[in-house]
Amino acid sequence: MMQVEFQNNPRDFLDKCGPYLRQNEAEHNLILTLCHNAEQKLRRGEKVDIRFSILSNEEGLVLAAVQTPPHNLVLSKASQADIEKLAETLANNNFSFPGIVGPSDVAGTFSSKWTQLTGQKPVEYMDQLIYTLKKVSFPPPVEGEFRFARPGEAPCVAEWVSAFAREALPKAEQKSSAEELKKAEEMIKVGRVAVWIVNGRPAAQAGISGTDSVARISMVYTPPEQRGHGYASAIVAHLSQLQLDQGKKMCCLYADARNPVSNSIYRKIGYEFVGRSSLYVLENLKG
Repeated sequence: MMQVEFQNNPRDFLDKCGPYLRQNEAEHNLILTLCHNAEQKLRRGEKVDIRFSILSNEEGLVLAAVQTPPHNLVLSKASQADIEKLAETLANNNFSFPGIVGPSDVAGTFSSKWTQLTGQKPVEYMDQLIYTLKKVSFPPPVEGEFRFARPGEAPCVAEWVSAFAREALPKAEQKSSAEELKKAEEMIKVGRVAVWIVNGRPAAQAGISGTDSVARISMVYTPPEQRGHGYASAIVAHLSQLQLDQGKKMCCLYADARNPVSNSIYRKIGYEFVGRSSLYVLENLKG
């Protein structure tokens, strides 16, 4: 018999679902990172709004979902095809989210059922390829050097994060200039933004997040006037190697399936395809 359990404590959730999620750490890296960040905030005495939904049967876990309102619902891989019960339960409990993200087969099935239940139409906004890396193949050397961003570079990082968001993310996930600046300052403070420096100035950037064992590279961005020089390849290779040197067992990243240039860059560095993820944006309720 299918049953759905709700939780709000990341440690309780990981005690139950962690072993399953860690079988595919790259595909579940976003969920695991949300849990990791929530635990850190709780240890600092901060309030955390994170909601876990667990679909299981007599054999164990079928599907897990995580949401940090008002953001997207994030789905895990499914251990079997029968996942509609979770959509039904979330709809009956008036869950609300702007989008659905997860392994492409699971997100597609869940989104179709959600439409039947709520009338909200899902539009596939992003088709991403998931890559992992355990050994870096360095590209040919290019001018410049790798380092982490400094506080004075926050305006530049914020501008590039905004540009990246405009190119890659739905409008609901784009922030104001003030919000992006605050985010950039916070990320720089904790060493989560790397830059490639050419002639004393940043020419490309990449972000780093993840868990204690798996690093996730994101926000890889080179402004249009600096593209074509190999800076993106260089910064991703150096940042990935640094994570491995610091004890991470692997790195992962998500790349737009429609962008052949970025996918070629990552594969040449040593990233290998392991799965596919889709983001569905939900349109407003009918009528």
